Amino acid sequence: MSDQRKKLLRLVERITYGPTRQFVALAESLGYEAFLDWQLDPEGIDDGGLEQALLEYLPTLSMDAVELADFVFEQQNFGAVQRDLTLATMIRQIYSPRQLFERMVELWTDHFNVPMNSVVTSYFKTLEDRSVIRPLALGGFGPLLEASAKSPAMLFYLDNFSSTAAGPNENYARELLELHTLGVDGGYAELDIKETARVFTGWTIEQPAAFAFEPSMHDDGTKQVLGQTIPPSGVSEGEGLLARLAGMPATARHLAIKMARRFVADLPDEGVIDAVAQVFTDSDGDIRSTLKALLMHPTVVDTMPLKLKRPNEFSAAILRGLEADLEQDVLTRHYDALAAGGHLPFSWPAPNGFPDERTYWQSSNGLLMRFNQSGRVFADLFSSSSVLLEASRLSDMDAQIELLESALRPQGLNRRERIMLIRYALSFDLPPRQRAEALAAWIAGSPYGQWR
Repeated sequence: MSDQRKKLLRLVERITYGPTRQFVALAESLGYEAFLDWQLDPEGIDDGGLEQALLEYLPTLSMDAVELADFVFEQQNFGAVQRDLTLATMIRQIYSPRQLFERMVELWTDHFNVPMNSVVTSYFKTLEDRSVIRPLALGGFGPLLEASAKSPAMLFYLDNFSSTAAGPNENYARELLELHTLGVDGGYAELDIKETARVFTGWTIEQPAAFAFEPSMHDDGTKQVLGQTIPPSGVSEGEGLLARLAGMPATARHLAIKMARRFVADLPDEGVIDAVAQVFTDSDGDIRSTLKALLMHPTVVDTMPLKLKRPNEFSAAILRGLEADLEQDVLTRHYDALAAGGHLPFSWPAPNGFPDERTYWQSSNGLLMRFNQSGRVFADLFSSSSVLLEASRLSDMDAQIELLESALRPQGLNRRERIMLIRYALSFDLPPRQRAEALAAWIAGSPYGQWR
């Protein structure tokens, strides 16, 4: 395999939830940068009617705040919003052709984490996903940061909606500096947290789900944050501080590390971080430009797969490689795998979002989920997979291996793996269908199948 093809396949692995034969073919026809540009323009990608179908079959996704409040609280459909948003998220990650967009939606969902751990937070989170995270996932970081700060989901989750001059709540202020912008080593002190909390007093929620600024709750004294005096000016104090934080060098570096850690390695190269942070600053926080700078950086292009797939990536990659039909059984298997792996969407309870380092996911429970998933999903979903149906019609074992390799391991099996796989297959006297299932399970569950 040529070096260029290896680099191209690494890109497909990085920016999708798993390669498919169709995606690989398209990437090969477009080339590295053109394929990346295609994925960076999700508005120009035909999704085949997927979004419209989701709106039709998952009705809470399109209800406005008033309709949704009536449906959930008055009609007592308490689990509907959590169910619909969870299903929509799983379906989009597996089936949407806008793969890089969905990966960025997930990144920002983790970055501005709000769990759906109650009826109220599920209600607010559905609205936030629709109006904040998804429309701004590839836009400017400044607008995204402000929209998050004003989101009823964030205001409620971190208790800022009840923060007053007499009783300022520091939860949001702390997470804003530590998680959302500067990072834990971003150069702020405890006093900056306290003063930031004062800035955001009076930022509250107007029922059923809108941002409101209440002057009577606001601390109208002068504040001092990160060495700068903030004179009293009402809501613009917070808006100005958010804009300032979005443009600070520490924020650029913090976000460069976060993106590089998500797409490339747990310990990103310092040169890559510096270059990406500079593009973030020069582009005024443009997420598309920053992401392209990361994925086009020569060091990144040449970096081997170093990321252990998180549970949703591992399970989704299998289903995408199998070209599994969008059916209830497929989604049930995926949901069960994520539940077993501790990675159900919107279920992380803390503000920092799901971990993005292998030390957390490389646990006994996590590995057991992967082995169980690769051990049984192929037999369970045989009739839903065009790849397995196609492989079952091949009587020749070598032909089956080549087909399954192209679908589930486009980067290819090495010589040692191929020999082991053939020996494994020969140790069982299986008909073509069962042999195809066994070969697929071996390929997907092997050590190389765990990395991207």
